[in-house]
Amino acid sequence: MNTVPPWADALPFPHECFSAHGWPELISLDVFDTLLLRQVDTPAAVFDEVGRRALEAGLVDRGLTPPLFRLARQAAERRARELRAGGEVDILDIYRQGAFGDPGQLAALELAVEQELLFANPLMCRFLQKLAEYGVPVVLLSDMYIQAEDLQCLLRAAGVKDDWYRTLYVSCSHRASKREGGLFRILLKDFAHISPDRILHIGDDPLGDVATARSAGLRAVHYAPSSALSRMQDREKSLSRLSAGSVSLPLRRLAALAGLRHDGETAFWHEFGSLILGPAIAEYCRWVVEDCHSRGISLIAPLMREAAIFAPLMTDWIRHQGYSMRVVPLFVSRQALAPLQFTGMSSTHARAFLSTRPHLSWGALLSELGGNIPPNLTPWAELPLDALAEQRGPDGSLVEQGVLDLFDAPHVRRQADERAKETRALVLDHLAERLGATNHVALVDLGARASTPAALAALEPRGRQRFDIYLCYGVADLAPLLADGLRVHVFCGETAMGMDLGRILYRSPQVLERALTGLSGSTLGYRRDEEGHCVPVTAPAPAQGDEARALHLMQSGIRCYAELLRTVALPSNRAPAPREVAFLPLAAALSMPTPSEAQRLGALWYDYNDGTHLEREICDADAMTGVGMLASGEGPMMGMAVGLRPLLVPWPQGALTRLNPDVFWRHADGLNLEAGHGPVCRALVRRIRSLNLDHVAVIAVGGDGGMGPDFIHTARDAGINLVGYTDLMTERVPFSVFHGVPVIAMDRMPDEVTSPIVLVTLGYADRLAALLRARFSAAGRSLRLIALGRPDLENASPDGISDLTGKWMGKPAKL
Repeated sequence: MNTVPPWADALPFPHECFSAHGWPELISLDVFDTLLLRQVDTPAAVFDEVGRRALEAGLVDRGLTPPLFRLARQAAERRARELRAGGEVDILDIYRQGAFGDPGQLAALELAVEQELLFANPLMCRFLQKLAEYGVPVVLLSDMYIQAEDLQCLLRAAGVKDDWYRTLYVSCSHRASKREGGLFRILLKDFAHISPDRILHIGDDPLGDVATARSAGLRAVHYAPSSALSRMQDREKSLSRLSAGSVSLPLRRLAALAGLRHDGETAFWHEFGSLILGPAIAEYCRWVVEDCHSRGISLIAPLMREAAIFAPLMTDWIRHQGYSMRVVPLFVSRQALAPLQFTGMSSTHARAFLSTRPHLSWGALLSELGGNIPPNLTPWAELPLDALAEQRGPDGSLVEQGVLDLFDAPHVRRQADERAKETRALVLDHLAERLGATNHVALVDLGARASTPAALAALEPRGRQRFDIYLCYGVADLAPLLADGLRVHVFCGETAMGMDLGRILYRSPQVLERALTGLSGSTLGYRRDEEGHCVPVTAPAPAQGDEARALHLMQSGIRCYAELLRTVALPSNRAPAPREVAFLPLAAALSMPTPSEAQRLGALWYDYNDGTHLEREICDADAMTGVGMLASGEGPMMGMAVGLRPLLVPWPQGALTRLNPDVFWRHADGLNLEAGHGPVCRALVRRIRSLNLDHVAVIAVGGDGGMGPDFIHTARDAGINLVGYTDLMTERVPFSVFHGVPVIAMDRMPDEVTSPIVLVTLGYADRLAALLRARFSAAGRSLRLIALGRPDLENASPDGISDLTGKWMGKPAKL
């Protein structure tokens, strides 16, 4: 019986893969990007930071800027490896090959920078603690130019304890690497009493940690984020054009690793919550707490319904920091405070009020104020004010004027004043019961005009002095409040770019608002309980069924990111990135959604929260009709999209992407200055769609290190069925299934593949075409190829590539 060991619940990935083969007796763990993570996205960014500090310390010439230092450092490493014929080198070997500074000083500086930028993966730390508790042996393996004793110091500094592992194998100390298999051979020799198939290696490198480990007989788990994270980062760079260092959100990689337990539909919603909403919401809540603490504000009052998420996140951060502060949600809403505006009701006042609520019928407002709808106007009673323009009654009079005249009736005006007075008393009682006599309170809202917290501040004589208002994002409509002396603080308002991102959210906030509020009912108003206390009256939660489950997963993802933010202390004396960086993933998703995002997020609903109880699907039929005129792609697409009326098309980018999945990516890819697989893979998918194909096979080069994985996920997101995968470098794909696609040997392709074959490569397209045509010709089978930008390969006959075949056949594959 394959009994599950007690440490299995600490595994940072699903353990179903062990059920058929038994549980491991020894765990082998990669170090960098597995056990240790960095505060920057790439190792190259470490070299930028070393260069910056070397320049400040006068260790290099002042002309050697950080980007130039990085290039020099990389060239020195290439030279050092060439001298050792590609073998392992250490950090001093590298700097000795560069004539740009003292090798010892620069090597010591790089180690110091690494120590500051590294932090331990808490998911792996929990796993190692559990393994140590139950006596399961662990070893660490690293292909790295840092000597074992130095790497051990880095591990200790990051919080990895010596007794969590038995041995540390480092390539430069052992002069052997994982990639060429030497470190695994040393491991197997040292633990010869354990069968290789009872050793599990975990790491992020698809070649060194997976393919080579499996070739040595070990079992291996590819511990890396899903390709969704890299696609998100690609999109954000297209939108922001910021440097890689300033866009860095190091906890997103950790959040993506934490989400490995989810798959399918669950994975999408959790990833959107943790990788896109998580940075924005968790960082916003942290910033509010820290800013309030610096200002001496001890009471934070987030407004419902967002407070359902904000309040626990803020409370957890306060507890984590050990601050003496409280968080108290306030049950207020635009609808609950609306009666405050009834004072001085008249026909003119009614026009202004109804104009700000384009879905509220005039009949509903009149009934609320005790007015009677006359028979001659009853046919129009369910219409909002703007629907009455130019309409005339049976007697020829303007319906709109007749409606507005009803609000001049004395009893209606009297009832309006009474409702306003009653609501004012109830709201003040609610504030008193929730806030007590605290003199300095932070009112926290989502954004963007601060109308609701400003209305609360206006209720009290000392409201402007008592309340500070906090918003996620803001727009120009804040100007009057600022001019009036209200203290308004905007998270995404630190720079001009932050305000630009705020405008993106202001134009289409429905996805964010639904994610935060869909599981909580809006505050409808207030009543007195039996003891005379003010009690808020709330509506049922609007989201139900599958939508509620999706929102639960998104909120779970937000909490996951926030927990990691508390768990991981990121020590750094570098200047922090601008605050808006945390909002960039969300702004990018709203501006340039993927087809799967447009379909899933566009199917969410949102409520107007204006007293009408109306709900609407974000990308419903009306929205799709509204963007139909733009689907051709003519004109400035983004400008035209956001210029549509929000009431007609709430999220124009999502609706347009549903009609044309490439509508924004095509132009962005054409101007993309970033090298990478994303633009090429999307262009290949566009080519496949233009041929009206839905089933294709794939041939690529380099396994996980090549373009194949990115293409597979891009094609799958686009609804293209992949019937098989073949790789020129067969040793890099020693599996029967590759990223969910069956692996087919090249020799078997003529027998097993009837669909067109996509050449997922640029530099190797000629070679792959030659190999395939030779094999299909020998089998007497026709072949259809799809090659990006190469109609000569797509249309060539076997005779037309005979010289190519002679040139390439039989030569070993080499990257």
